[in-house]
Amino acid sequence: MHQYLIEHKERYRNQGLGFAFFLAWNYFSFFSCGLVPVIHVIRSSERVWMWTGLFFAVTSLVIMLISTRIPLAGKRGFGVIAAICSCGATIVIWMSFYDARTYQMVSVIGGMIAGVGLAMMAHVWGDRLSRNNESDIEFSVPTSFIFSFIIYFVLLALKGPVPMLVDAALPVASMLFAFRRPTCNLSEEPELSEGRCIRGGELIRMLAGIATLCLLLGLLWFQFAYFRLLATPEMVSDRFLHYLLPFSCSFLLSIIALLFCIKLSRYVNFTLMFRWGLPLLLLSYALLYYDYSDPLQKIVAYTVNFIGMFGVQFGFWLAAPKFVRRSHLPPSVLFGGMLAAEGVGIFIGTGYGLSIIDGISATNVMNESLLFFVILLLVAMMVGFNPCWSFFRASERWSVDGEMAVSKNLDEGSVSDDINALFEQQAEDLRRSFNLSKRETEIAALLLAGRSRPYIRDELTISLNTVHAHTRNIYTKCDVHSQREFMDLPHEKEKQQTEDDLVLP
Repeated sequence: MHQYLIEHKERYRNQGLGFAFFLAWNYFSFFSCGLVPVIHVIRSSERVWMWTGLFFAVTSLVIMLISTRIPLAGKRGFGVIAAICSCGATIVIWMSFYDARTYQMVSVIGGMIAGVGLAMMAHVWGDRLSRNNESDIEFSVPTSFIFSFIIYFVLLALKGPVPMLVDAALPVASMLFAFRRPTCNLSEEPELSEGRCIRGGELIRMLAGIATLCLLLGLLWFQFAYFRLLATPEMVSDRFLHYLLPFSCSFLLSIIALLFCIKLSRYVNFTLMFRWGLPLLLLSYALLYYDYSDPLQKIVAYTVNFIGMFGVQFGFWLAAPKFVRRSHLPPSVLFGGMLAAEGVGIFIGTGYGLSIIDGISATNVMNESLLFFVILLLVAMMVGFNPCWSFFRASERWSVDGEMAVSKNLDEGSVSDDINALFEQQAEDLRRSFNLSKRETEIAALLLAGRSRPYIRDELTISLNTVHAHTRNIYTKCDVHSQREFMDLPHEKEKQQTEDDLVLP
């Protein structure tokens, strides 16, 4: 890992830190009381978050529709507007709380502008991360989450206007890093299906392919938002107990667990969000039901809910860029649909929670929470976890349609099949020469194709540890020390065979 950081130092100065600044701004602004210097009404931060969610959803859809004609996420002007909106919204929200007469209206306006900026920056980073290979994604996303927590922790521990000023600068820094040009090309970037016109019928088919995914994601965020209202601790005067302790504990626990999940899971795709979120939601409700009137119990349930939210976000930013790479779905379509679903879930869940929270009883909490959770499970049972979410061995391309699509897909498929057959034949030759096992031969074919180990893990549905073990065995048997040497091995054998044939009389 140390060597990887050295080789990719410039990439992580631009993308790793820039994405971390984006996450830190999001967490400090909307997952804590960082922008609420004066408490006028309990749950002020949640009220701002509700309007942020609505405009986050609307803006995501607008960006998706405009991007069918003009690719926005790659334009510097788009990043400048995103930074201005986010920075301005941060200042507006902070200043609104100093005037008790107008703070509700002004803070709502700030939340709306923040939703616009948040959606724009999310689209920019969705586009950037989708250009990384699987190994880069599974390294950069956890690294950025860790950096964002460090920034959040420092900001929340400070007092006065300093944290607000730093928080307002984070979106600017994030966009500066996002659009900073590297001095060299550190890794191959795929050609994303962006920059061409997408017709209405084609867009509808694309959205239909991810409709169930967006529906379940929206329901999941409705649950998180609603539960956040139910479990918010009442000790608003204690900043440490209210936000810093639950957030810190949940972040550390979720990062540790998710890193183990990446290492041990047989696949990392969209199902990770639901495999992580649903059990933790159920645990949160169980803790809340145990004693709804106990403040300490609420803090514990609040912490568990945060762990669930972190895991879903973590899984989303891992799976979505990989899905774009495999399916060739335009990033603006995938991120536009899924971010809109998240925003709608946040708006409805928070709005409904705020409307009932003051008069709700422990019995009502149990009945309604259980009803909403059952609805989520029923929808998951009815629509199922679509196999295309796994994005394994995707043959269908989203980039074209009509009669030309058929011929182009057939041509691309035949070329791809020929190339894959070549690597499989080379792996089979190595199996006979070096006594590789059947599984080692499968992995050898993917290594010869230049695939990363996370890609192989997802493709063959085996754990990353298993991939590492088989790869070590392959390198040992073939007497090579790197993937580059292994990829050159068949050519060296062919060269040696040719020389031997020339020597023979």
